[in-house]
Amino acid sequence: MVEEKALSMKEAKEKLAELKKHMPKASGEIVYKFGRFLAERLNPQLVPQGFVMACELALYDLQEGIDGYSNQPIQSSLVGYPPMIYGLLRMEIPRIAEAIFPEDFATSVKTIFEEIKATMREKK
Repeated sequence: MVEEKALSMKEAKEKLAELKKHMPKASGEIVYKFGRFLAERLNPQLVPQGFVMACELALYDLQEGIDGYSNQPIQSSLVGYPPMIYGLLRMEIPRIAEAIFPEDFATSVKTIFEEIKATMREKK
């Protein structure tokens, strides 16, 4: 396994908060809301796998309606959607990464995401 250098999330957080500007052709306003939600939750530095994990944890917490860190209810319009909507948001992760990260980091995110999808298909 290749050890990757952690990338500062300062610029990524700024871009996530304004995702509509960096990803104008997203599949809907919900993607931009997810970007703003995620911007508040990212660690200061992450490797690509950490970004994917942060996205997965955010989606899980939104689906449950409870913040996994504080165990408090999440006050967001993103809470309460059917599971399919969170699945659709999950599919946007590689495109979000492409919109906000340098090419090599985004490519690693996409590779990790594809590996996870392949593993999930194998388990079915």
